[in-house]
Amino acid sequence: MMDGEQVRTRRLLPVPFDSGILYTVVALYYVYVSQIVVKFQFNDTINLIISQVMFFLVPPLVLAWARGYDIKKTFRLKAPRPLEVLLMLVISPVMVIAGFCAGFLALFGVKAVFGRVLITGDVGEFMNQGVLVSLLLVAVLPAICEEFLFRGLIQRGMEGLGAGWSIFLSGLLFGLFHFDFQRLAAQTLIGLIAAYVTYRTGSIFNGMILHFMNNGLLTLMSNLATRASEGAQVQVVTDPFETPAFLEMASAYGMSLKELLGVMSVVLAFALVFSLIVIFGLLLIVRASTQKTVEKPERIKGSAKGLLLGIPGLFLIAVVYVSLGLMLVENPLGKQILRFFGFS
Repeated sequence: MMDGEQVRTRRLLPVPFDSGILYTVVALYYVYVSQIVVKFQFNDTINLIISQVMFFLVPPLVLAWARGYDIKKTFRLKAPRPLEVLLMLVISPVMVIAGFCAGFLALFGVKAVFGRVLITGDVGEFMNQGVLVSLLLVAVLPAICEEFLFRGLIQRGMEGLGAGWSIFLSGLLFGLFHFDFQRLAAQTLIGLIAAYVTYRTGSIFNGMILHFMNNGLLTLMSNLATRASEGAQVQVVTDPFETPAFLEMASAYGMSLKELLGVMSVVLAFALVFSLIVIFGLLLIVRASTQKTVEKPERIKGSAKGLLLGIPGLFLIAVVYVSLGLMLVENPLGKQILRFFGFS
């Protein structure tokens, strides 16, 4: 009787097969269909809204519906407890610091390996639309749509491998999906923390709070920086280490740029370790507060084979990362590879 009940419950929830196929479908869908969307020549705001809803929110919902899964359980649509919300608000600023440190250390690594960095993006345009619009586009929208995909169906499906594997893999896949190895460390860290609190509390809304707070705090800081510059338009800097500010700082301390970056990397490494220790302590509080409420998943033997369906998606993402690396060393093969695979 118990075995029958377990089988019935499993059929109501995703399995690794669903996570693998969804990751590949979304990767292909995101890369190739987004090129069609661009041809309509919408502005960046409309493109962002369309991409978030079409590529991150709709696919997991459609798959869950088509497979007959319990929507509420699959996506953990449970209201968070007040203590959990408080803990998310406390973890968020520390997570931002950790993400900032991890991101800059990654940039130092890219600079050391490739000799330069290339930061691109449309953040500037969003910042120039006002703080409320910026928060809606950069914080609210991704916090909802991306969490439904990664902390929703993908993480839930991978729990057939065990809770630990589901947290690790969903966090890593989240980081990889940003198609930018310069932000890979920071985004993976955020993904891992969000995955853990979502699992322990049984509420995707806690993951959304962390995601929103991370993007929201960064948005507010960027907005404040813009105001401090007398309302000047936000400029996208391709290599922050080549800006006059860094060169002047190195000169002021009587260092070369390389020496300055070395000192900064040490300071940021210490700050990263300290912030991670604080986050770990806060997550222990989350763990202690959910000891009696956490729903531990049951492993499904042989289900890991379903993840093989995610390999085409991972391959496509790997192509992007390799191509970006080649472009950093100014090898024309990078752009040629992207064109071959249909990237604009």
